[in-house]
Amino acid sequence: MLGPYRLDAFIGGGGMGAVFRALDTTLDRTVAVKVLARRQSDDEETLRRFRNEAQSAARLDHENIGRVHAVGSDGEWHYIVFEYIEGTNIRDLVRAQGPFSPAQTIDIAIQVADALEHASRREVVHRDIKPSNIVITPAGRPRIVDMGLARLHQVAGDDDLTMSGVTLGTFDYISPEQARDPRAADVRSDLYSLGCTMFFMLVGRAPFAEGTMVQKLLQHQQDEPPAIDEIRTDVPRRLAAIIERLMAKDPLDRYQRPAVLVADLVACGESEGYPVVAGRPLPVPERTRQSAAAWMVWWLPLLLLAAIVGGLWWRSAVSRRAADAETKWPGTPEVGRDGLPPVG
Repeated sequence: MLGPYRLDAFIGGGGMGAVFRALDTTLDRTVAVKVLARRQSDDEETLRRFRNEAQSAARLDHENIGRVHAVGSDGEWHYIVFEYIEGTNIRDLVRAQGPFSPAQTIDIAIQVADALEHASRREVVHRDIKPSNIVITPAGRPRIVDMGLARLHQVAGDDDLTMSGVTLGTFDYISPEQARDPRAADVRSDLYSLGCTMFFMLVGRAPFAEGTMVQKLLQHQQDEPPAIDEIRTDVPRRLAAIIERLMAKDPLDRYQRPAVLVADLVACGESEGYPVVAGRPLPVPERTRQSAAAWMVWWLPLLLLAAIVGGLWWRSAVSRRAADAETKWPGTPEVGRDGLPPVG
């Protein structure tokens, strides 16, 4: 037990700690609890990064991003409570079932890009977008998880929360500028990582999958990624061009906003005849139409009543004007047989 949370099963772990499926005994709901490694609980810099993760996630409220519920401590143990997301991450799905279709890749990328647009507007940069950090729910909806490397400008200020010896990003998906200086990462760095993730979804491996850590970093800095449409002939050239733009070495050559990427992905999907649903305007909810009908039920009688009252008022005004005219000119004078008024 950590506070009111009963840890039921180990889900996974990393450099900062472990994640468990747990039961919130207060609200009787399943949650995910990330527990900071006990050996790091005395390190103030680690604690700052851990709190930064909670604060970054707490600023976000998007259907494609895992939500944070609480943060707390129990004795020497520090933990963050997240929404528990059922599903399988993209890395494991591709390993088990093979690469995704172009249509599925576009649908997932649209939703992830929309989530990145939301995060960017809240001044949060994820900095670790990769297949294992995107969970696909049973309904097919992608959810971004793990804000452990996220940068929140209001919290971090000028000094980035970076520990020496800790890799900021994953070598297979890290942008060139983030590898050089993590403080230089912005939403365009997340878009670069999304491009690498889309490459993985379509090909089944990262764009620079071979070599040592240093070789991979150098390839991200210098080498052009393989052309996807040459590896898979069913990938449209337009989609391959979008991914190439996402993985441009210079951030100025990439998409500058995720919203622009969403528009291009939707257009690409529609031009290929894919059943793209994500990114389109939602239909008017039924309750909106019902509210319009209710408006007519209540306001139409009032409008009719106002028309009747207005008509009566107009008729009354006409009658008053006629009466005033009769008083001023009290009638037509008598006319004699010769057609002239009678004399005296």
